[in-house]
Amino acid sequence: MNNIRQFSSKEDIQEQACLWISRLDRGLTDSEKNTLGNWLQASKSHRKALLEAASLWDDMSVLNELSGLFPRHNTSKEAKATRQLRNRAKWSIAAAFLVMTLAVGVLVQQVWLDDSQAIASVSEKVETGIGEQKNIVLADGSSLLLNTNSTVTINYTADARQIVLLKGEAHFDVAHDTSRPFTVTAGNNAVTAVGTAFNMQFVDDNAFELVVTDGKVLVADRFNPYPDGQPLFGSKTIAEQGLLMFAGEKAIVKGKVEAKENLTEDAIEDDLAWQKGMIVFKGEPLEKVLEEIGRYTQVRFSISDEALRKRRVAGYFKVGDINGLLSALRNSFNIEYEKVTETSIQLSVAEG
Repeated sequence: MNNIRQFSSKEDIQEQACLWISRLDRGLTDSEKNTLGNWLQASKSHRKALLEAASLWDDMSVLNELSGLFPRHNTSKEAKATRQLRNRAKWSIAAAFLVMTLAVGVLVQQVWLDDSQAIASVSEKVETGIGEQKNIVLADGSSLLLNTNSTVTINYTADARQIVLLKGEAHFDVAHDTSRPFTVTAGNNAVTAVGTAFNMQFVDDNAFELVVTDGKVLVADRFNPYPDGQPLFGSKTIAEQGLLMFAGEKAIVKGKVEAKENLTEDAIEDDLAWQKGMIVFKGEPLEKVLEEIGRYTQVRFSISDEALRKRRVAGYFKVGDINGLLSALRNSFNIEYEKVTETSIQLSVAEG
């Protein structure tokens, strides 16, 4: 595999950014939207150059004019547009952000102005299907990894970063910003962090498992996350604000924090193995194992022998690899299977 990466000069990046602006104006195809998204994610310099190019528009009416000047695939006219753009007076960054928002909608919500005081308000809903995972870079540089069959809503304003975990599981890696607390609401609780990382997974409708992997978080009542009216870690004691949890701690949260424990690094890695496409079991009953497996597949299991439900299973399994799971159950745990339909499998104790 060729691992050599060719770096573009500043002039090349500016040229590409200007060409993208002209294409944005005449309208992007789905393929171009994907290509632009990848280009923006590849480097901060790409995002900065695109915003600078957008700021060269000197009149909103020029958008309509350029649509006619730069038809699709006319590269010579796009090059002419590039030269014209570089000679125009600059707009403010805020105006450039507005132009881009009109042109590409939600795509621009993923672009953050590192060198600007301007803050965009972003609201969106993100979902994953069964067996699907999504990695999302948020507007401030925080990242969110959404596990299978999960849903979150994201609301960023000038004063707050608010996420609601509606179902499923997500891992959050939070960019440091003491002026805007990062709060994730789930069930009846809110988890607030500043510059940290943590994992949340619903275990029933109102309870979730919380694993803090870096820094610290404050677990509080969702309806009153700051009882003293102050930001995180204000003048009140922690006991009055909620419960503080630190890196390496795990708990079930359902109104109050229950069953809190300290985890080793290996235990945390096992808990978060789903991020690498694996599931780890350490002697859980078969029925619990199948419940967890069921989060990642449309296949449903039935157990013919009641005693088999409690048989303990341990091992590392690849997410979505049903054939590998069935083979391991038969060879290592003496559990036989029968494929009743394409999405239905019956398990039983192997004879002999």
